[in-house]
Amino acid sequence: MRFAPFDDSHVAAVKDFNRRMLAGHADSEFLLATEPDSRVRPAEDPIQWTQYVVLDGEDVRGGVITMDQPGWVNGRSIRAVNFQSPLSEGIVDPKYTMVALQLVKFMQKQGEAGYFAGMGSSDRPLPKLLSASGWWLRPLPFLFRVHRAGNVLRELRMLQTTLLRRTAASAARFSGIGACGLAVMQRRRNVVRESIRQVTTWGDWAEEIWQCCRAGCSFAVQRDRRTLESLYPTSDPKTKILLIERHGNPVGWSVCFNARLSNHRHFGNLQLASILDCMAQAEAMVATAVLTDRELSSQGADLVVVNHSHADWVKTFHSAGFLSGPSNYLLAMTKRMTELVLAVPHGADHIHVTRGDGDGRIHLA
Repeated sequence: MRFAPFDDSHVAAVKDFNRRMLAGHADSEFLLATEPDSRVRPAEDPIQWTQYVVLDGEDVRGGVITMDQPGWVNGRSIRAVNFQSPLSEGIVDPKYTMVALQLVKFMQKQGEAGYFAGMGSSDRPLPKLLSASGWWLRPLPFLFRVHRAGNVLRELRMLQTTLLRRTAASAARFSGIGACGLAVMQRRRNVVRESIRQVTTWGDWAEEIWQCCRAGCSFAVQRDRRTLESLYPTSDPKTKILLIERHGNPVGWSVCFNARLSNHRHFGNLQLASILDCMAQAEAMVATAVLTDRELSSQGADLVVVNHSHADWVKTFHSAGFLSGPSNYLLAMTKRMTELVLAVPHGADHIHVTRGDGDGRIHLA
């Protein structure tokens, strides 16, 4: 088998692959795009997407997307490759079980810093295969803050899975106990003197904040201005860029979605705000978390959520009144990348990976 960038010559074979997957009762998320990826960008763009297909003669047996980005590992620049949407016909036909193994070998050869962000729970086939192949896996902490308890108690799907849970959630909602309890659990005593405003462009301030913060990251995709413009394009109407300032000077930023969901499998019909990413000077981290949360609440969010790997940010969000919940958002790193990150003290705690680094953002907007 061989790997090739997906182009027009593969379209018919990709459609045949999808038909076989559907005939084998694969879920619709296990299908390949039938047109070459429109995210292919000019050569000067700091982030490059490549959609690969796995070819068995003229037949397509799987595929994977690589997102080649400027990375930062322990004080030096590096190319980081984020893998997304790996697919194998082995899902529906055991004759092609080896395709998944070929995918893992291919991914391990794509530079020093290869990683996944997302994938769902650790008991799914892909995380299991990566773990068995020597990749390092960990869940990205999931944090949340409830702003409209009645809506959350009514819509959150995990509270509706059994009669007992539904009854308890209804009782907490109608009695007001749920809102009171959350108010106590989420209380915060932070005094914030900074201000926040929504901006429509990434400015030179992004570069300055990155230069200030990068030493505290054992690994990160670089958050300089050019990379941020590519990672979070201002042309996307869903993207909200929030700038935190102290006495008019930029000290932090956050990128958010704030969307009304419709029959979402986890969040029902809530207005869900997701903090996709954030970065700030050390003394402005709490202000960034608090002010971003307040701004999203003022824009109607019932629930604000964030996934973040960096231990300092997890501590910051806790101090801002966020609670921890079970995470189904995983970080997986190749053996080589794991060695690089763990080569420094507390390297595992200082990885800067968020929901914005993976494909998870598409499920929250």
